[in-house]
Amino acid sequence: MRCMELFCLRAHQPQARLINRERTRIRKGSIPTGITCFPVRGENVDLFILAAAVIWIVFWVYWISVAVMNRSPTKRQQSAWSGILFRLFIMFVVVSAFVSFSSSPAGPGFLVTRVIPDTLITGLGGTIITLAGIGFAIRARLYLGKNWSSMPAIKVGHELIRNGPYRYVRHPIYTGILCGLAGTIILIGEPIAVIGLLLILLAFLWKIRMEEQYLLEEFGNAYARYKSEVHALIPFLL
Repeated sequence: MRCMELFCLRAHQPQARLINRERTRIRKGSIPTGITCFPVRGENVDLFILAAAVIWIVFWVYWISVAVMNRSPTKRQQSAWSGILFRLFIMFVVVSAFVSFSSSPAGPGFLVTRVIPDTLITGLGGTIITLAGIGFAIRARLYLGKNWSSMPAIKVGHELIRNGPYRYVRHPIYTGILCGLAGTIILIGEPIAVIGLLLILLAFLWKIRMEEQYLLEEFGNAYARYKSEVHALIPFLL
């Protein structure tokens, strides 16, 4: 009977992680011997992860396209080397998380061990949070218009935006991206993803500090008042 169970696992769940997980459950006797196939719980989560990947791909295609089409002259910006270092850091975090997530479960151990249950509820919740975060970031980008730049900068004719998402947080694009990442982390369910999110948060905080130096110099008391009235990333908290 257990041989048949393993055969069904290979037929319906070819992913190495799922096979290893279900084999472990069989050894521990947590599955009745009368069951010949396991539910497709893990496959559901894989579909949610695929959906999240599509969301992120669409987001970045849109983001890059808008950045190329809506270029505007810059009055003052951060040094080129600082921008390169920031992008390299983000790429390092993303690639490291991807490599760790794609590695064998027997490799890095706890960092790639699922700690969030892969249920239908977590799958739906993570996907909805991812989509909501990305939507919030895109909405903020639309309100920012030609004032947006990939690195800390002041544009020619720069405006201080306080409406739309900017009524709730000073940096809603970062809030949306972090929220989207949090939703994706729920789908992945591994500590390595949380570490990646924390590193990206630190990078955003560094970038916020640079941006707000420029904005304070450009808008003076108007931005100082805005800063005292509205939190940076999370309403009422941060």
